[in-house]
This record gives sequence, structure tokens and C-alpha cells, in this order.
Amino acid sequence: MRTVLLASSMAVGLSGFAFAEYSGPSVTETPDKADANTLSDIQTIRDNPVDGEDVVLEGFLVRKIGDEMYVLSDRSSEINVEIDDDDFPSGNVSETTRVRVEGEVDTHRLRETDVEVDRVTIID
Repeated sequence: MRTVLLASSMAVGLSGFAFAEYSGPSVTETPDKADANTLSDIQTIRDNPVDGEDVVLEGFLVRKIGDEMYVLSDRSSEINVEIDDDDFPSGNVSETTRVRVEGEVDTHRLRETDVEVDRVTIID
């Protein structure tokens, strides 16, 4: 009986992840965040990254490059974004789906700057 309850609990708990799905190509809101009306520019972030800076970007998730890592493109520049599974929008998202991401710039010593995403919104 205990095994059946445990299995049922796990199935219910994991079922929430089934609704969020990225179907594009791949490679083997909080009040203290940036104002949703102030868009940042990917190239500006890449040229002059400020660690911890709140940003809002719009573009397309053109590739999945790892677990919870994607490439966001605004058609003129690209930046890697880290989106936790529970922050990924429900429904189908592909490389042609326009999204708005809100998060903060994350600089690193040995790899490229990326954005740690807190919220993703489908806008098209």
C-alpha cells in the first residue's frame, strides 16, 4: 500500500512538467525586477555586461544548448539564457515563438555572459 501511494505521489508531482515543452532545434514576476516596459538590448549587454543587472529582453529561443540553457536571439545578436523548468511557459515554444524574458545578467570568468531568467512570457 505504501509503495502504491509513493508511486502515485511521484506521478502527480512530476505531471506538472509535462505541460512545458520546447520543440525547436537543440544541440548534443517579481516587483523588484526590471520594469517590464523597459527593454534591454542583447548587444549592449554583451558589449558591457553588468553582473546582477535586471534586464528585460524580447526575441526568440532559437536553440536549446543544454539542460535549462537556451540561446535567445533578437535577430541581430544572441545571448545564452538559463531558464529553470518551473519558469518555462506552459504550452509549445519553438524557434518561431516570440518571447519576453525577465532576469538578471550573470557574468563569469571562464565563459560568456548569460542571463539567469526569472520569468518567460509568450508574446506572439
